[in-house]
Amino acid sequence: MDDEEPDDLELSRRMLADLEELNADFQAGMSRLLTKFHAAEDGLKVEAMGMTPRTFGDDTPLKLKDAIYLPILGGEVLRNGARIASPTFKVSSLDGAIKAGHLEGKIIRGKMTVTVKALRDWLERGAPSSTSTPERPPQTSAVRENRNQERKIASKENAISMLDDLLGKAREKKK
Repeated sequence: MDDEEPDDLELSRRMLADLEELNADFQAGMSRLLTKFHAAEDGLKVEAMGMTPRTFGDDTPLKLKDAIYLPILGGEVLRNGARIASPTFKVSSLDGAIKAGHLEGKIIRGKMTVTVKALRDWLERGAPSSTSTPERPPQTSAVRENRNQERKIASKENAISMLDDLLGKAREKKK
């Protein structure tokens, strides 16, 4: 009975399994190809802009204005070169931590710098996750309404002033 030919249903199942395997291999190959393509594209963009990527290690000094884009602080550098700063830490918070002695920083060529290693140590010791702001009492509805009225009046006065300026200029042109 082992010499029996498989029926049409079994042949179609085998064929579908082979097609699925080929499809998986194709998708994996395309993924590898796209990764290489994107790397080459990024290299060409960097070259076209006249930029060269700078490699750095844990001990490389970084300016505070550049450090806020590091992923360790929550920042992000996108493939197109755009950068997103940390939503939690600002240059002022890093500078304040250095001045308070919580974060190790060095002045190089007149600019305050930090290293990834120093940032990592600071975060492990429990760096504040946000800058401290004084607590304000919640506004009452009367205070909010009064502020909205003030904004409306100021907006209306600003618009009237702009219209008066435009009318004055139009009258001067007629003369």
